[in-house]
Amino acid sequence: MRVDFLGDVFLDRVCKVDLPMDRFIFNFEHVASSSDDIAHNKVILSSDGLFIKETFSHNPIAVSLANNHTLDYGSEALKETIKLLESEDISYFGAGDTDSCLNNPYLLHLGEKKIAILGYVCPSTHSAVSDDIAIAQLHLDSVIQDIRAIRDSVDFVVLQFHWGDEEISFPKYSDVQIAHSCIDAGADLIVGHHAHIVQSHEIYRDKHIYYGIGNFIFPDINMGSMHDGTKFTKRFVKKQRRSNRESMVVTLTSDLEVGHYTVKFQDGVVKKRDFVIPKWIPTSDQSYKKRVLRQRKINMIRRFVENPRVPNMTHVKRLLGVKA
Repeated sequence: MRVDFLGDVFLDRVCKVDLPMDRFIFNFEHVASSSDDIAHNKVILSSDGLFIKETFSHNPIAVSLANNHTLDYGSEALKETIKLLESEDISYFGAGDTDSCLNNPYLLHLGEKKIAILGYVCPSTHSAVSDDIAIAQLHLDSVIQDIRAIRDSVDFVVLQFHWGDEEISFPKYSDVQIAHSCIDAGADLIVGHHAHIVQSHEIYRDKHIYYGIGNFIFPDINMGSMHDGTKFTKRFVKKQRRSNRESMVVTLTSDLEVGHYTVKFQDGVVKKRDFVIPKWIPTSDQSYKKRVLRQRKINMIRRFVENPRVPNMTHVKRLLGVKA
């Protein structure tokens, strides 16, 4: 018996998962509803329905709501999404009210083992906020308190972190420090997402840290964005590149053995596909900044090759590493 942890999932249509999965959990990266309470000045994600059962053939046991798109259409849309999840008997964690501890942890029985799963979103991802429903924030002191509060009553503690820099294949140095501190405090496994590509995998004190497992399902995007309170001022158009279609699936067995395999989302279908997993871990903030600047330049060049256009002064400054 095992449970599979999947990365970011955005379903605005029916897709197909061609994998043998029974019990699985993923990051639910949108709301399945909308309202007039649209988050301002950010890329937003929503769909007209869940599309989960049609895509996977059966529902996940739980989803993480601790991400930067959960409140894109305000608290009412999130509440409607939660009602849809509940109507399908899909548990959720990482969001809710303080009386429910934001639904952290989700408790899973895997054979004879009891697993605690907690989800958090890093403030650096710019998630929206609401007065009557909250998303669990990644503040190290609070996370450590949560770990210690549950540690002695379960066999295994899993942390799901929505964090990191988008389109960057390695973690921030600050995220490495947070991950190590959480393992030191008693966490057994860390599964990250948000970068939309696969990030480095590390084993620290015999515990697995997956800094970013990528997009499990994320179709091409073309929708309004940057709402100013009255209207959308821009459109967000993104054709997903190969790196945005590759992801890892992290597995946990009833013997508490951690493993993983790699998959690719192509032409609306998820299938197994082998590829190299990044390993580089920054050892200082300086080493991170130096390497991330290089990767951003490479990303800019790739985007230009794929979609040639006359660069403006902002593009030139970014390429040269000069503040725009």
